[in-house]
Amino acid sequence: MKKSWIYKQSYITVDQIKRKSQIKELFKKVDVMKKNVETHNVYEPLKGMTVAILFYQPSTRTFSSFEAAARRLGAYTIAIHGMTQYSSVAKGESLEDTIKSIHQTTGADAVVIRHPENNSSEVAASISNVPIINGGSGTKEHPTQALLDLYTIYNHHKKMDGLNVAMVGDLLYGRTIKSLAKVLTVTGRKNKFIFVSPKELMAPRKYVKDLSKKVKISETDNLSKVLPKADVVYMTRVQKEWFEKAGKLDEYERLKGKFILTRHMVNTMKKKAMIMHPLPRVGEIMYEVDDDKRAKYFPQMRSGLYVRMALLEAILKG
Repeated sequence: MKKSWIYKQSYITVDQIKRKSQIKELFKKVDVMKKNVETHNVYEPLKGMTVAILFYQPSTRTFSSFEAAARRLGAYTIAIHGMTQYSSVAKGESLEDTIKSIHQTTGADAVVIRHPENNSSEVAASISNVPIINGGSGTKEHPTQALLDLYTIYNHHKKMDGLNVAMVGDLLYGRTIKSLAKVLTVTGRKNKFIFVSPKELMAPRKYVKDLSKKVKISETDNLSKVLPKADVVYMTRVQKEWFEKAGKLDEYERLKGKFILTRHMVNTMKKKAMIMHPLPRVGEIMYEVDDDKRAKYFPQMRSGLYVRMALLEAILKG
């Protein structure tokens, strides 16, 4: 039986995805995982294996879905949420030594890592004896989120090309939009991006320049004008933690309420459009929007379980 393109490899960046066929192959596995979960079918191809989950940053959805994914597949999990407080990192241990130590002490067959440094996953993969999965690295990438986002979009629109995608909010620090936009350039050259942000939070210039070589991009700070055109509205929060790190909390307070999606605004959108958000939200989508059929941010979370199950199986079993 042919092995997956990601078999025994680390998954660090969406740049590893070169062809639409790779996504379709993985999504076939995702569909199987979805069916198994929904029918309560016991499917444990990773029985006897161990997955270590090391998070240096706070997380609810990514952390819990990776742990649930590994356990549902039959693997043991070594999950540490709060590496900077509850491990030898608090004593000054380097990332490289932590990765080597975890492999030795747990016998882990794969390591999932979330870390505040942009190149943390690359560093970990360069010295690891087992595959590394990037659960979020700094402001640069969130490659598993990109896959679950794409799966959610595909399930809703039944296509991955010819979409007008509005990405809204903190496009400077937000890593989810950076990964999703990249992977959408692989799935189709007819996708169009509308980046909606205040000037202080515009996507990095080099990132936009590189992306614009593949797809059409426009930029604005007017959300209301964009909503009637969009097939996908991807909201993001203004990320307080990065402003704190830069000593710019005053700027955070000024920008955090720049874009707030209300029921009235949603009513101007296409009937078949969809609203997404990687969550947590901190006021940018009103609770009154949750009951609208276009609100897909909770199903989006469930996609994360299926996608991470499929990815773990593809890496560890092929």
